[in-house]
Amino acid sequence: MDGKIMLVTWGIPQGWQGMSVVTRNLGRQFTADQMIIVGEEPDKVTPIEWKDPLPQVFAVASTITWSCRASYWWRRLMLPVICLRMLRLARKHDCRAIVAIYPNSDYLVAGYLVAKWTGAKFFPYYHNLWVENCRGLSRKFTAWLQARIFERSTHVFLMSEGMARFFRRHYGGVECSALVHSFSGPLPADSPPPPPQRPLQLITCGNINDSCLDATRRICQAVAQTPDVRYTFLSARPRAYYESMGLLTDRIGYDTVPGDQVVQRMSQADIAILPHGFVGNYPPVEYETMFPTKTIEFLLSGRPILAHSPPDCYLTHFLKEHECALVVDTPDVSAVAAAIERLRGDAVLRQKLVRRALRAARQFSAPIVAAHFRQVVCGESAPAAGA
Repeated sequence: MDGKIMLVTWGIPQGWQGMSVVTRNLGRQFTADQMIIVGEEPDKVTPIEWKDPLPQVFAVASTITWSCRASYWWRRLMLPVICLRMLRLARKHDCRAIVAIYPNSDYLVAGYLVAKWTGAKFFPYYHNLWVENCRGLSRKFTAWLQARIFERSTHVFLMSEGMARFFRRHYGGVECSALVHSFSGPLPADSPPPPPQRPLQLITCGNINDSCLDATRRICQAVAQTPDVRYTFLSARPRAYYESMGLLTDRIGYDTVPGDQVVQRMSQADIAILPHGFVGNYPPVEYETMFPTKTIEFLLSGRPILAHSPPDCYLTHFLKEHECALVVDTPDVSAVAAAIERLRGDAVLRQKLVRRALRAARQFSAPIVAAHFRQVVCGESAPAAGA
């Protein structure tokens, strides 16, 4: 493809939030003469190195951190400025394709407008559902706006195959495919997990929020009734956040490490606990289609995965299809406790789950994900099998 790709994202590569990780791993597969990345200045300085020959990163807006509501309205007020800055960058760098990431609607709309003004091909990239998470008049306006975006789109990327299946059912005329979250670097060695420690060490990485809070509370209850067990939340959020939800006890703790050390820290535990919400403040279809980005760290951890997730969601389907986790798909504390004990006592099952998790993780390798991206956006041929 002649010209460059403009990747539009709220979370530019230097940040640590989930969107930044997705952007960083994808962006590392391109060079400065192939892509530019446009987004919002992160709210704090991070030690992540990002320099030539990687794509240039341009911040078109600053972040307000003292209030979510203030940040929301600040970005809305800044939208004309964001669009004009992006338009100048698109023209200066001869951007022939614009890929705009949602769940930030401001940057999705800005990408759509700049693509429309410049004639560039447009590729929305949904990490979450948009219309389905709106209510009332907002839902009607968002549905109208999304229809305009789809009309202008060359192809729509979705974060998971679960979302792609939903789009094919509900938006049948839209050409779409899954562009999954990816990881950089080689797969870890396939080696058997060590014998369980005493006390048994459980760990969960990622932030606990409405996407998984109800399942997490049941896991905590199961830990409370299971002897000789300790559970750790590994998160970038402060300890006070977990204390405010009443999750921490004398046997349930908290730890934090830099993002590039998460897999290593998880490998120091015995069992990786993956919670996924059954119910919560999101609409049911969001729970059915979402695929947590942290799942990849679980697959790479070299530790058996115990997933507590509902039977009708895509995450459960994926884990069962690849046989890479012991899944408890009923909201039953006793069933979770029994699963913990089963993994503690079954070395063969632990080894089988780890091996299959590493096998399932291969599809998320950044070069493989980028190859699909290049095929759709740039028109490059798919690599030959085994290449």
